[in-house]
Amino acid sequence: SFPSPMSTLPHDIWVHVAQHLPALFVRDLLTVNHSLFEIAMDCRYRQLIFAYMDDRMLKNLVRLRDPAVAKRVQIVHIYPGFLPDTHGTPPYDHPKPHFPVTKRSFFTLFVDIANTLLEQRNFVSRHPKYRIMRALRKQEDAVQILADILGGLPNLTDYHVTWYDLPAISSSPAPFVISPLRPSLRKLSLNLSLENVKSLSSSDTPLSRLEEFHLCIHSESVPDEQERTYILQTHLAPVISRFRSTLKTLAISSWEPTDLSPLFASIDRIPALNDLTISIPVEACHLGGPAGVNGFLQKHQSSLRCLRLCATQYGGRGFTPDMSSLHEWIGNATDRVELPELRVLDITSSLFPNDSSIRCLERFSRTLSSLTVTGPYKSYADVVDVVDQLAGSPALASMRKLRIGPVSLSPQLVDLVASRIPGLSRLELLVRDILPAATEGPSTVASRSPKNARINAFVAEMESRRYTGWNLQHLSLITDILPAGNDYAALLEEAFFECIPSLQYFT
Repeated sequence: SFPSPMSTLPHDIWVHVAQHLPALFVRDLLTVNHSLFEIAMDCRYRQLIFAYMDDRMLKNLVRLRDPAVAKRVQIVHIYPGFLPDTHGTPPYDHPKPHFPVTKRSFFTLFVDIANTLLEQRNFVSRHPKYRIMRALRKQEDAVQILADILGGLPNLTDYHVTWYDLPAISSSPAPFVISPLRPSLRKLSLNLSLENVKSLSSSDTPLSRLEEFHLCIHSESVPDEQERTYILQTHLAPVISRFRSTLKTLAISSWEPTDLSPLFASIDRIPALNDLTISIPVEACHLGGPAGVNGFLQKHQSSLRCLRLCATQYGGRGFTPDMSSLHEWIGNATDRVELPELRVLDITSSLFPNDSSIRCLERFSRTLSSLTVTGPYKSYADVVDVVDQLAGSPALASMRKLRIGPVSLSPQLVDLVASRIPGLSRLELLVRDILPAATEGPSTVASRSPKNARINAFVAEMESRRYTGWNLQHLSLITDILPAGNDYAALLEEAFFECIPSLQYFT
């Protein structure tokens, strides 16, 4: 324990100390002093996951009946794997003895669970789970308890629901899923089957503070195209439109290629929307007609400041990406779209074609201050294309951050960025290789020479350079190729600090 004088330190000091300690260690500091008790309790209960009906989940259910514990919960994740299947089979792996279960009150259920947990702590029971299983043997018992608890979390701000490949909400009691939809929510994340949208949209609780909404749709459970369109237009789009007065961040993705154009076309304009993420399946039909996304972008051209585009391959029929189809779709989805307020463009995916990245830059580079282009390997010529788009932009003087890769780091690449984007303050390079001279690809005679020789040659080349007109302050090399043994990271750090006078941070 700590000396008594340390127990009188201000609470803020203890909060600062705890930030530098492992979370698993902080959780066990309940008995040190009052400040660390509060910090440990917050660490234990700030974020909770309800997925499987195990002893840990049951203990949390009991403890959350205490308002002093419930008030600490800010983030909840739900994956209701504890519900029986559609045939009513309880969610336990082993055969259970028969228990005649009668209708019990809510209070009786909790007394039964609490007593069983005490028995487990003080006695060695031959079948310690049976009474807990009895307490929650019926599906409606679990739903009844969860609905009451989740609906009584006063400080809940983030709510994440994952519900697919499970019993549909329409065939399962859903109150415990919608009960956390409270006015205090600031972030809502739904990863669910399309058939479950109708039940979740039935909640009429006004989410008057919701600022961030993430949506991932699984549509394979609704094979009829007309029914999909009906759900998207009459259930999902109105839900999103309901948040239009407060929503600032929106992320939309589909697990498999699905026509979401009716959704994009039916969502009302969201005046405060400034951060948009769209994930595009690489297989045709991608997200349906590109006119849907195109119209949505144009509808929000006056507010969007950050656009994130990603190509995905989670599910589908053949896992056979059609890159030419994807390139054409992206071109049509962004055709004639002008985003005059856009400052951040993030293109992050190993499946996003380089040509498509350049096409997006042609559309949106005029106002950027931050660009991320990562995914497939980018040759020196590819980097030249990206830099040319930025250097020819009216916003060149405002360009502050560039993240690009994977690339082969060479003196010529550093020369290129330093000379064409002199106002850049932060550069992040995903480095696949380090070469003494630029090449057109990663597989060359030079890149097959020993790594240490290539790095030493690169450093030797950099010793003759000095970028006095470059305002770069932060340089990051993200790589795992440095040889073990000699401290090549320190060698590179010294070389860059020597040739870039303005540099303050190197990682």
